[in-house]
Amino acid sequence: NTNADSKMEEVAKEMAGMKTFMIEYKTSVKSAEMTSTSVMTQWIDNEHDRQAIYTDSRSEVMGMKNNEKSLMIMKEGWSYMINLTEKTGFKSKDSELDDDPTDLIKSEDDVTFRQMIEKEGGKILANESFLGKDCIVVEVTELGDEGRSLKTKMWYYKGIPLKMANDFYTMEATKFEENISIPDNKFEVPAGIEIAEMPSMP
Repeated sequence: NTNADSKMEEVAKEMAGMKTFMIEYKTSVKSAEMTSTSVMTQWIDNEHDRQAIYTDSRSEVMGMKNNEKSLMIMKEGWSYMINLTEKTGFKSKDSELDDDPTDLIKSEDDVTFRQMIEKEGGKILANESFLGKDCIVVEVTELGDEGRSLKTKMWYYKGIPLKMANDFYTMEATKFEENISIPDNKFEVPAGIEIAEMPSMP
C-alpha cells in the first residue's frame, strides 16, 4: 500500500503489520581474489520479539575452499551465535543501550521514503515486481576502490530489501512468506551444541 512518496510513519506501519515472516536470500560475491556463495534463511517473529538466522556459506580464496554453517538466535533478551560446523557457540545478554532499528524511522515520521533515500545520496528509479511483490527500486552510488563509483540497486518491499545488486555482489530473496506460523523449534539451540556465556562488559 505504500509508495516512494509515503511517509516513513506509513512504511513503519506496514512493516509492523507483518507479525511474522520468513525470507531466504542467496548471495554471491565475485572478485579477483575471492568467490563466495551463501544461503541465508531468516525467521522473524515480531509478535514475540524473537528471530533466527541460519547461514550456509561456501567460499574460495586463492584456491582454498571453505564451508561454514552458522545459526544466530535472538530471544528473551539473549543473543546466541552458533557455529554449527564446530558445534560450539556463545550467548550474550542484549544491552538495553543497543540501537533500535526502528528509531530512525520513528524520528523521521513526517519524511517520505523518497526524501530519506535522497538525503542519503540515493534516488528512486521506479516500481518493479520481484517475487510477485510490488517493490520500490532504489539506486545508491558509492565511491569504490581507486575512486571508482559503484552503483547498487535495491528492491524494497514494505521497507525490506528483497534484492541488492552491483558489479561485485548480488543478494536476492528466493523465498518470502509473510504472516506465517513459525514452529517454536526454529528459535531453539540445537542439541549437542556447547554454549559458553560471554562475560558482561563494564
